[in-house]
Amino acid sequence: MKTGLCFIFTILALLLVYACSKEEIPEEPDPFEPDDLSGSVVFQEVSTRTLKMADVNSMNNANSYNYAKSYTRPVWSHNGTKFAAIELRSPTETGYEASDFVINIVDVESGSTTTHEIGSSLQIELRGPLSWSPDGKTLAFITQAFSTIIYLDTETGDTIQTEFPEQTYGRITALAWHPNGDLAVSISDSHDYQHDIEIWMLEPFTTTLKTKISAATITRSYAFEFMDWNSTGSKLLLSDPVFYNEFDMLDFNTGEHNTIPNIKGLAPCWSPDGKYILYTGISGVNDWKIIPGLFLTHMEGSFETLLITDAGYSDWH
Repeated sequence: MKTGLCFIFTILALLLVYACSKEEIPEEPDPFEPDDLSGSVVFQEVSTRTLKMADVNSMNNANSYNYAKSYTRPVWSHNGTKFAAIELRSPTETGYEASDFVINIVDVESGSTTTHEIGSSLQIELRGPLSWSPDGKTLAFITQAFSTIIYLDTETGDTIQTEFPEQTYGRITALAWHPNGDLAVSISDSHDYQHDIEIWMLEPFTTTLKTKISAATITRSYAFEFMDWNSTGSKLLLSDPVFYNEFDMLDFNTGEHNTIPNIKGLAPCWSPDGKYILYTGISGVNDWKIIPGLFLTHMEGSFETLLITDAGYSDWH
């Protein structure tokens, strides 16, 4: 008995010595993992109600949560001195429509916040996130069943509405202000549970469609609702409101459109150097409730990092 135990202990000791003496194989570094990211990811509370939007909804299905969070996305002005976020004051059960909301604008340098009431006076329905003009004076957003663009003068509080009859234009489902001063708009014509989509450049404050920048019609099951230009205005990110779908990218110069592989989520935005995409992804599912995470992914590789959980949508400074 003692001999057997001694033998077992001897074997265990030898294995322990072997394990300790064995050289560890270093992990191969990810060539796309950044040592120092340009710009900074900033999390700042605009208002308590803004961050409570997810709690207002029952979150029993994906759509209600996606729609609710789409309106809490903060957007930076092009020079990074101000950011804006929407505060819904009377959200519906789905969070998709609201006729009473305000836009909060934070001046980062002074720390002051300006609030503009929109829905209570105009009785409109909000349909998507905001977009800043290049000069940082005007915010544009879509309302009224994707048929109206509202421009808010952030200095005076005045608004201008531009209506686009669906029979003439189709549904305008997303917009993004280009650095050259024009607006890129996504126009959708739906039929047979599909959307035929074209991307046009629009002259702001008018209904004048100047140039179609998508070389071909894009057919998808869902229309685009999020768009973001890189800093030079050469690439346009596009995504729909469905968390498990991939992102698309449009080349401004050629009009070519491609799907970005292996990245799925919502509301992508560019890093200042155009190398990374920041977006809301899915880190897990618990009792049919989505648990979102904020992800960072290199455009040319597999590097992906979960920056913070339950962050909602964000924008890169």
